[in-house]
Amino acid sequence: MSPDLSAKLRSICQDETVFESLQQIVTDEIKPLEQQISQANFQLERQKALFDAITRLRSPLDLETIFHSTATEVRQLLAADRVGMFRFYPDSNWNDGELVSEDVDRDFPSAMSEKIHDHCFGDRFAIHYQQGRVQAVADIYNAGLSDCHIDVLARFQVRANLAVPLLQGSHLWGLLCIHQCRAPRQWEETEIEFVTQIANHLGVALQHAELLAQLQAEIIERQQAEQRAQELNQGLQQAIIELKAVNKELETFSYSVSHDLRAPLRSIDGFSQALLEDCMDQLDATGHDYLRRIRAATQRMGQLIDDLLTLSRVIRSEMRRESVDLSRLADHICTELQLAHPERQVEFQIQPGLVAQGDSRLLQVVLDNLLNNAWKFTVKKPQAKIELGAILSEIDAMEEEGNHVPTYFVRDNGVGFDMTYVNKLFSPFQRLHSVSEFPGNGIGLATVQRIVHRHGGRVWAQGCLEEGATFYFTLATEDVRK
Repeated sequence: MSPDLSAKLRSICQDETVFESLQQIVTDEIKPLEQQISQANFQLERQKALFDAITRLRSPLDLETIFHSTATEVRQLLAADRVGMFRFYPDSNWNDGELVSEDVDRDFPSAMSEKIHDHCFGDRFAIHYQQGRVQAVADIYNAGLSDCHIDVLARFQVRANLAVPLLQGSHLWGLLCIHQCRAPRQWEETEIEFVTQIANHLGVALQHAELLAQLQAEIIERQQAEQRAQELNQGLQQAIIELKAVNKELETFSYSVSHDLRAPLRSIDGFSQALLEDCMDQLDATGHDYLRRIRAATQRMGQLIDDLLTLSRVIRSEMRRESVDLSRLADHICTELQLAHPERQVEFQIQPGLVAQGDSRLLQVVLDNLLNNAWKFTVKKPQAKIELGAILSEIDAMEEEGNHVPTYFVRDNGVGFDMTYVNKLFSPFQRLHSVSEFPGNGIGLATVQRIVHRHGGRVWAQGCLEEGATFYFTLATEDVRK
């Protein structure tokens, strides 16, 4: 009872006995009210502390700040000697860790600098804490704790311990520890409930921190990837510039070398021809044979130089896409072949109206190589036949945006080839027939393949020995430049 209230009662009551009886009655009535008021004040302070903690957890603060502020408020509210956030080392199987934040009474030592090892915890307690268990110990020496657990707590002068799990999702990240060091302490249910609520909100903060760390790591990784891509792009641009310069030098070198080779080859061929014409009577059969071989070799060398230059031009030249009349080009090529070899009678069947989109110079090289190839390998046929056409079959045609892409073909009834070796056809300097029987350098089909690929198409062949061969190719409808 307050002094003021006691004085008023005494002034009213003249009899001391009555006064004492009345005073006792008032005291008995007021005391529960005072206890209720005290509990209400504590409840209010607890709710305010919980509200402040939640507000901090929702604000963009780092974990260190959140932990420190929470530890300070909880210790003051519960009048504890130490409050700390303990974190387990990730690979320790919950046996090792350290306090990462702490608020402690100045009369007791800090535990922040200590590496804590409890080899009993991981085996006996971790699974229970991971399921949300709370440990409330009034006196560590009278709670049936294991010796190893008591030893760890005694190092920091702990007598009463309240430990609540800090869960990062379903993972046991650490513990929220409340220590009473001066004496044992019986933890009240309201205190345990309050600390558990704080721990739950700290768990949410841990999850947010993890997500933020992952996001920051992804942002850094993306920035690094973009930086690497930018560097690679710069390097690629520089490489393209250097490659163009090298290509220019190679082109110049190729033409220079070809010129330097052609001059002596022409001299050798010319003098050989002169010897054969002017010195026929002075040479025996062996001499004639040698000169013919020299001429044949020089002509093959000249053709090889032409083929290599053509292949080089195909690889390096710029493409100009336009509408190309393949039928007209084929007519011209076939006419030239027939005029150059009037002794041969070959039936040409050229489908009219064949039009393609591409570089006219390069597509002329394609038709020239394929038609000359067919001409060469039908030389032994008394009724040689060569066809040029296009098909739109489901097997051989490609579709782009609903439009069929035509498959062009050149077919002959010549000596054909064994399909076992079809993969060698388009490789440079690869031959399926004897050079003495069918002369050539093995570069023509390789040139065809490169030109078709530059047009975004494909080329393939089918054949059968002594029954002829068919070469197919397609060209992309869009402007594809490689």
